[in-house]
Amino acid sequence: MEQFSPAPYLATMINCMVWVLYGLPIVHPNSTLVWTINGTGVAIEMVYLLLFLIYSDKKGRFKVLQIVLVEVVSVAILATLVLTLVHTTKKRTAIVGIVAIVFNTMMYASPLSVMVSLLNHANIFQSIP
Repeated sequence: MEQFSPAPYLATMINCMVWVLYGLPIVHPNSTLVWTINGTGVAIEMVYLLLFLIYSDKKGRFKVLQIVLVEVVSVAILATLVLTLVHTTKKRTAIVGIVAIVFNTMMYASPLSVMVSLLNHANIFQSIP
């Protein structure tokens, strides 16, 4: 677990959670496929993160658990605000869709952050005589 980064899995987890919200009939009608696929994605990411939690040190475990808690609370707040303040499915779809696109972009960019950190780590060791 030394050089393993949970960032891509955490980014995918929140992305899938937001897409599940988007696919709910009270947000975007007739999108069963969206919430079933992304619900499966949430389950798969939970398995990956569980494996990370099992094999990581205490510091890494605590950090990942904090981030997962923030993600779950954030999606719950988004769901609560959208479902209580926005009263048409068209507007709900637009709002949750925009948020989902932001997290979708983050999900695809997260492996790049891992690559950059690995390159920086490699450069540090190359500069040591």
